[in-house]
Amino acid sequence: MLYHLTLMLAVLDPSVGIQAQQVAAVASQPTHFTNYAAAYREAQREKKPLLVILNPAEESSAVKVDEVRKTQQRRDLLQKFVVVVIDTSTDQGETVNKLFNEKSLPHVSVIDRDQQWQLFRTSKKLQGDDWNRVLETFQNGEQTARLNLDVKLPCFT
Repeated sequence: MLYHLTLMLAVLDPSVGIQAQQVAAVASQPTHFTNYAAAYREAQREKKPLLVILNPAEESSAVKVDEVRKTQQRRDLLQKFVVVVIDTSTDQGETVNKLFNEKSLPHVSVIDRDQQWQLFRTSKKLQGDDWNRVLETFQNGEQTARLNLDVKLPCFT
């Protein structure tokens, strides 16, 4: 369904910011938007949490979505989100960055499934286990979910 919506949006309005490679992507592969408004509408329609990644102009410090999708577990979890990756060096990116009032980039936020509350936000560089914890904790987009990445989970070995 998302594949068809993505294709339709790209054909009807190429300015929505959906990357061309995603239009050709396999339907089971999670896609991401590059336009906040389009991602917001899709999250509302699908009743999914919105994962927002605000990237700086410098490629070296940007969050790479391919790195987030590195494991099958994360790919499966990402299907429960609408993902938007914003380049804050563009006009649209600057506007979105102002909405989040974020000065430290890159920045990751999760918006609840009703797009009413920001459930999580960090400018910390997320590593593999951090991404797992964020995606697992907020996959249902519930306002009651909480996560503190500074608390280390016990290792039972």
